[in-house]
Amino acid sequence: MAVVALGATACMLMAQDASKFNGTWKGDGGQVRKLTLTEGVVFMEETQTNGMIILRQYPTQGQEITMTEGVWKGSKATGKMDGNKLVVETTMPNGTQWHDEWTMAADGKTYAALRQMVTGANGGPARKGGGPETFTKIE
Repeated sequence: MAVVALGATACMLMAQDASKFNGTWKGDGGQVRKLTLTEGVVFMEETQTNGMIILRQYPTQGQEITMTEGVWKGSKATGKMDGNKLVVETTMPNGTQWHDEWTMAADGKTYAALRQMVTGANGGPARKGGGPETFTKIE
């Protein structure tokens, strides 16, 4: 029984390992994301097709962080791994709230990224969002 319990615990820990997001990924829209896990936070550097760079941080261990640069500067995010999924709630300084879910495929070669606006600026209505976008590992 102890061996079975150890095996189940090891599988659960592997399933909740955020390091599987490390690497360079290309999205359906042509943007490229470089993701690096450091001290329980996935740092994202996304290059848009127009050359604009977006920096963002995704906590993975239930902690709250405050982003320090770029368009997300001052935003507070709380997130954690839930199996093969990273779930993050973010509030921007203007009150806009976002819900993100990144779901890693079993083979680790793609992940689906869903981002939804929950509340608009200053408590206003949220915009309608689209479905998840697929990112494919290129490095």
